[in-house]
Amino acid sequence: MSLLDQDDVFPWVEQTLGAGIVASVRQGGRESGGRPGWFVQVESAGGPTRYYVRGSRGSDFGYARFYSLSREVRILELLRSEGIEVPRVVAASSDPEAAILEHVEGENDFTRVQSAEERDALARHFAEIMARWHAIPARKFQEIGLRVPETPLDYVVQDLEVWEAGHFPLLKRPIPLVSFVCGWLRRNPPRPPERPVLVQGDTGPGQFIFERGRVRAVIDWELAILGDPMRDLAHIRTRDVWYPTGNLPRWFEYYSEFSGTPLDPRKIRHYSLIAMFTTALALGPVVQHLEPRDDHAEWLAQDVWSKKATLEALLELLGLEPEPLELPVAERPEVSGLFDVLEENLRAEQLPRIQESFLRHRMQVVLRLVARLRNAAEIGSEIEALELDDMAGLLGSRPGSLGEGNRALEALVRRSGAELDERLARYFHRHALREEALMKGGLGRVERARTSPID
Repeated sequence: MSLLDQDDVFPWVEQTLGAGIVASVRQGGRESGGRPGWFVQVESAGGPTRYYVRGSRGSDFGYARFYSLSREVRILELLRSEGIEVPRVVAASSDPEAAILEHVEGENDFTRVQSAEERDALARHFAEIMARWHAIPARKFQEIGLRVPETPLDYVVQDLEVWEAGHFPLLKRPIPLVSFVCGWLRRNPPRPPERPVLVQGDTGPGQFIFERGRVRAVIDWELAILGDPMRDLAHIRTRDVWYPTGNLPRWFEYYSEFSGTPLDPRKIRHYSLIAMFTTALALGPVVQHLEPRDDHAEWLAQDVWSKKATLEALLELLGLEPEPLELPVAERPEVSGLFDVLEENLRAEQLPRIQESFLRHRMQVVLRLVARLRNAAEIGSEIEALELDDMAGLLGSRPGSLGEGNRALEALVRRSGAELDERLARYFHRHALREEALMKGGLGRVERARTSPID
């Protein structure tokens, strides 16, 4: 299924609402989550009304076959019936695969909150709402199709299997880092909670709409599962990378206060690994099949970030300190000069002339892709040589190419056990740092982001 556009969706919206669309803005950037979405205004007998139209992801996101828009709609309807602050579902369709939601007034970019008092108030209100949705009996979500974990391993594997099914069959070439972490998670499940709760799956700052220190609606429930409440806290930690809270431990303390659930730092760290890792699982096939109309550079950046953050979380769990890594610097002035001209033309001549917000976003994505191409031209060959040398330390001989090396590493990872955990974790961390160097200047929000401690 290709990405939906407004010609696919708007006729259904107008027919369903019985009114014509008089204004629309396509959502872009991280706020869209990579799916097509529009803020629309219709004119009817009752006057102008605004809605949010949420479209399905394209087929490159393999997990969307399991975590579908129709599933999310069912979750939203149940949550709203339980009094949880979520947008009301106005209508949903399977053809086109889209939903019309009520428009909720407010802000969702947590980075714009300057007041420490407002940040604290939002943390407290969000924790209170989370405690309420965690209190809803799991059987109610089971009745609408969610699976209840039955064994300790289920709390990892039920969700992990969905991501794997949307990852491995769609790859053109292996990603040994992903295979290694999948194996580690299966061999090291955390102990189960007292009872399963609805875990939003990607919760925290940036995933709720707020106004004057109050949360108006919690949004984006496509990844919701039944699981451990500590997993939702780990996802807040992940969102904190993109939208720094400035007071992360207070979010956890408020949640424990409202829910009566004691905090378990070890489990939060364990689920932090999973929370950081799911992005790499989702984006592995996407970056190997880049869609020109999609947010290509954003997916490259998030994939790089996820790999690095995943290995940092694993080193944290293993009690290991990350090792510093020396990286090459650009020493090709003739190449750098050409990229200077290209970037200046796009940024200074073209971008200021673009008025429409979504098209401005698209040009900014292109500029980030140019940064990736610049790095490949300036230091790509040096990075490749370092990577092959590093692989030799694990494989016993230097591979003839990156493709050959990755295939050999994939085989090594799949036959190895705990005895190689430390060596592989340290290698994949170095590998992730080298991938980050190739995306420097195009990473967007996470160019200098760091994972916050939990206490």
